[in-house]
Amino acid sequence: MDVVLFNTHDVVLLFTFLQCIVLAFILYKPQKERAVSNVFLLAFLLSNAVIPFELLIHFGAAFRPWAIDHLPNWFFVFEFGYWLQGPFLLWYLRSVLYKTIRVPLSDAFYFVPFVLFLLHQVIGYHILSTDEKISIQQSFKLHTESFSIYYITLMRELLRVYFGVLCLLELKNYLKVTSQKHIVADTSDVLWLRIVVYGFLGVWGWSVLVVAMLICNVQFFWHLPVGTMGIMANYVTCGILCGLVVVVGRKARVVENLEPVSSSQPKQHTGVTINLEYVEQLEKLMHEDKLYLESSLTLEVLAGKLSISPRTLSTVINRHYGCNFFEFINDFRIEDAKKRMVDPARSGATMLDIMYEVGFNSKATFNSFFKKHEGMTPREYRKKNTQVKEPA
Repeated sequence: MDVVLFNTHDVVLLFTFLQCIVLAFILYKPQKERAVSNVFLLAFLLSNAVIPFELLIHFGAAFRPWAIDHLPNWFFVFEFGYWLQGPFLLWYLRSVLYKTIRVPLSDAFYFVPFVLFLLHQVIGYHILSTDEKISIQQSFKLHTESFSIYYITLMRELLRVYFGVLCLLELKNYLKVTSQKHIVADTSDVLWLRIVVYGFLGVWGWSVLVVAMLICNVQFFWHLPVGTMGIMANYVTCGILCGLVVVVGRKARVVENLEPVSSSQPKQHTGVTINLEYVEQLEKLMHEDKLYLESSLTLEVLAGKLSISPRTLSTVINRHYGCNFFEFINDFRIEDAKKRMVDPARSGATMLDIMYEVGFNSKATFNSFFKKHEGMTPREYRKKNTQVKEPA
């Protein structure tokens, strides 16, 4: 009972782990329509949760000596979190923004760095005997004999920044498109995603700086404050997660009241009343009148058809269908396009013909949205589901 394993800095790491678990508990919803997002979210939070243990076992002032004696086989085990954070965050972001995202097979390439890291650790450390591992950890110092490990660490941090930039560009592109289409985005989703993307990209960029400073200390015998910078990164990460717990806690309480109901009475949503008559009229306009075929259709035009304000219509779509106007309309267009692609009577139609027929007026938008909706391009979908040769 006299052994002290954790100091204040270590407690912050343990609290960071606890926050990830709390976030997973708050955010997890076992609905089928959220299954994909749930998987990516839990994977991302798990990746974040294990990193504090990796930091503790390597840098804990009192815990590291104890771990060398009692847990030598656990060194480098939890490092997998660093290599998997980026891909899972990117896929989670896409699944939230586009709702029906399917991960293309090509994205498996994102796991290549993790696999290479795994092989490196297994061959270089984990196949050794326990005594050899203890000897390595006891004799490990900041010297050039083990210099390659620092470059591997730098590559790891640069990889996280790369995925962070991809997430930032994905979010900015989404907000740009919704703005151009006069779409009222779900502010709670946008706030949550902005905190996640900007927060973690900032921390990952800071980590690149820390590793670069460490390399300078080792190679050029500088005396940069690497330890202080690393501890600051831990505290900032903990702070970001504190903010996320508050934001998503509020969001979760709202979401609890947003589940679809089958009652003929208006839906109540924490102060927002959604009349199901609007939903019925909207369904009629889409399924019977096929209003989505109009390429000039906007939120304002559709709201006029229902004799309600654009803001009310946006709320109805966001709360009842779980998406925004842009996604709502294009979902109908994509489904219609899929039917036309496999229709034998339409075998002579080009992809551009079908694109214009269903209401798209931009090839780039059509291809991008189709791929995010189906996980493949329109041509690949047509080839897979028919024997039709694409007209020139």
